[in-house]
Amino acid sequence: MNFESNQLSLEQEFKHEVFVSKIQELSYEETKELLVKFHKQMLFKDNFYRKLFRSQRKSHYKTD
Repeated sequence: MNFESNQLSLEQEFKHEVFVSKIQELSYEETKELLVKFHKQMLFKDNFYRKLFRSQRKSHYKTD
């Protein structure tokens, strides 16, 4: 696995730090709710990438 691709840009690092600051203020229950929402968003994102990958493969194998 190429770990360099897992590096965050400076902008992403900043956004992450802002996020970390904000979640420090959340209650335990709010944190759990947020975690559940993030998990669902990750699943949506997985579906999106899976569909994108499949469509790219299909278009790559098409002949004109």
